[in-house]
Amino acid sequence: MSLGRAALAAALALAAGVARAEPAREAIITAQLGGAVEVVDLAAGKVVRRIPVDGAPAGIALSADHRLAYVTRPEGHGVAIIDLDAGKLVSEVPLPGGPLGIAADPRGGRVYVADWYGHRLFVLSAHDGTLVPDGEIAVGASPSGIAVSPDGATLYVANREADTVSVVDAAKRRETKTIPVGQHPFGITLDAAAGRAYTANVTGDDVSVIDLAAGREIGRVPTGRRPYVIALSQGRGFVTDQYAGSVTVFDLGTLKPIADIDVGDHPEGIGADADGRLYVANWGDNTLSILNAATLTVIKTIPTGDGPRSFGTFLR
Repeated sequence: MSLGRAALAAALALAAGVARAEPAREAIITAQLGGAVEVVDLAAGKVVRRIPVDGAPAGIALSADHRLAYVTRPEGHGVAIIDLDAGKLVSEVPLPGGPLGIAADPRGGRVYVADWYGHRLFVLSAHDGTLVPDGEIAVGASPSGIAVSPDGATLYVANREADTVSVVDAAKRRETKTIPVGQHPFGITLDAAAGRAYTANVTGDDVSVIDLAAGREIGRVPTGRRPYVIALSQGRGFVTDQYAGSVTVFDLGTLKPIADIDVGDHPEGIGADADGRLYVANWGDNTLSILNAATLTVIKTIPTGDGPRSFGTFLR
């Protein structure tokens, strides 16, 4: 907690900048069973920093300048704020319920947290050098993944127990539309340029494709067992299949599966960088798999702490 309020306030202010489009240097891993957030140096291929975080850290979002990590603690009932450059926990925000999914407004200033046990999002706003609870937004049952439009105006929330996606007006803080999708949507990924969103439907073993302008599902893509999260790279979608130990690859144009890539046991979080690489947190065998999006191969496997999830944005 050595970072002062002034420094944290400056970091929160800088978060209003635009996220950098560049190859990832680090992966920020929420080691849920290990009670820590770990910084993985991707070039060195190893964990270089371990930051203790109690409460079973799971979900993660980064500020737009990538200086801060916001980490949900479902069993600790709150959000931990970590200064990644300093490698320290600098603040904690207590919350009720089961905080799990989390996303940051790309313009800075607000962070949204899904209450897994409820029908709501918590809104956290920058105030006096930290984040503070600033109201709630009603959504569907067991909200999980959250995606925020690039202008920060619209939120898309996967409601696992409702089999829907909530479309939320961020300024008015209210749900404006409900879109039926597949069975138990969990991760949601936004492709704003293409006007689409994708949900990983855990018990449906498929991905729902949503036309954002029309506000409806326009197709489904079959996956392996228990799809969790989707990442996009080079005209393809990549889906972690928890029970299959693989990543399903599909074409974004045809919506047809292309390949299955074997990774580690129980893959969960996945992210893509600007250099055509994908990073998969394998919860079951404590590894991070690095994939080449062009060749569809695993090019490196890095050991991590116990139970890596990294549900959200975790590359910087």
